[in-house]
Amino acid sequence: MSPGERRLGAIPLDAHGVTASIDPVGAGLRCLEVNGRALIESYGPGQAARVGVGAPFVAGATLFPWPNRVRDGRWSWAGVEQQLVITEPERATANHGLVRDREFELLSRAPGTVVLGIEVGPDPGFPFALSLMVTYTLLPDGLRTEYAVDNLGSEPAPFALGAHPYLRVGDADADDLVLHIDAGTALDLDDRFLPVGRRPVRGALEDPAGLALAGVDLNHCYGDLAPAPGGGFRHRLLGRDGAGVELRTDDRFGWVQVYTADDFPRAGAAARAVAIEPMTASPDALNSGDDLTTLQPGETWRAAWSLHTVAAPAGSSISTA
Repeated sequence: MSPGERRLGAIPLDAHGVTASIDPVGAGLRCLEVNGRALIESYGPGQAARVGVGAPFVAGATLFPWPNRVRDGRWSWAGVEQQLVITEPERATANHGLVRDREFELLSRAPGTVVLGIEVGPDPGFPFALSLMVTYTLLPDGLRTEYAVDNLGSEPAPFALGAHPYLRVGDADADDLVLHIDAGTALDLDDRFLPVGRRPVRGALEDPAGLALAGVDLNHCYGDLAPAPGGGFRHRLLGRDGAGVELRTDDRFGWVQVYTADDFPRAGAAARAVAIEPMTASPDALNSGDDLTTLQPGETWRAAWSLHTVAAPAGSSISTA
């Protein structure tokens, strides 16, 4: 198989009036619509993820065994310094893990669900052996993503995990949307988007009514998330009528990165797009250890997040579809 060649095409899912497309490269969520309304930014066949390259703008990709950036690609474990491959040369970082441009194996599928798997390591700078299983299941109002990580080695293995969906509210422009994230802490980032400190923030990103995204550029990370009723965390992207999409996570995903792209390819033209990236650890967690998971040999770790439509409040008349 030549570089960039892939064995599998995108995998369609269809149930409950919900459709999705799953890309085996990066185990990525490529498209998601509920009754014809888009919940995420999608990319077409001409922009398909390639082995060794990944999806455009890392859209929908699985970020494992670390999300976000590792400073200079260097870190140490048990007194041994490790050097990861630098994948973001302009910032001298190892960014978004090892699997976003690798093709997963198809383990099982049905009309409304698919299971993908991959084994990771030992790799340069990551001398551990882990397996990752990703399950996508359609829901009547969206989609659920589940992860299972196993330590295949004989030593404890550190890791973190994240996802990179660009949320969308039908055909609404990003400048017409409002972001709701209830966080207590924001990380101070340097010019390489690496953490150098932290500061308190008020809930809903400094504004209890949410953050209007018109003219706002974000590449920010938040922690100390406020628990949602029933547990876990919830983040929303809403249109002017109050309708939108909600990202729900379990308690594992205690961090979230928010990124706005100015030139995401939507329908053949550049558009603003909003990534809400749930993460189980902070940026550069291989160095800081902040919420880094250590998995013992033979142990299994599980986590999940999901996307759901949010209906407009009664009486709203402005459409964002």
